[in-house]
Amino acid sequence: MSIDTDHRKLCHALFDALEAGDVAGVDECYAPDMTMWINVSGETITREANLDAVDKGRALHRRRLYNDRNINTFDDGFVVQYTTHVVAHNGTEVPLSACLVAEVRDGKISKLFEYLDTTQFRSRAKTK
Repeated sequence: MSIDTDHRKLCHALFDALEAGDVAGVDECYAPDMTMWINVSGETITREANLDAVDKGRALHRRRLYNDRNINTFDDGFVVQYTTHVVAHNGTEVPLSACLVAEVRDGKISKLFEYLDTTQFRSRAKTK
């Protein structure tokens, strides 16, 4: 297989596991020393903190889908633009536009950089 194919498979494996709430599946995609930077907080979190957030996040929503995955690969990673479509337990639907940049080493994700469109948070805050 090619690097392009391998990175696309890894990206889909990650997002499919996230949609399913499959923490073990997400863990399979990560290198042991994986870190994730998040633009909303400006913080970098560890693999363990990320997996804990994925686990706790399963209870927060009825359903979470990662639609319109537009994946571009490069030698040591991929960039994916997508829409997260969240359905809360009360039925409220929330779409969020996002971009994730992944560095890949030895077939596993070693670093993630998540960029959420924060204007969507501000426009919701104004309507409440």
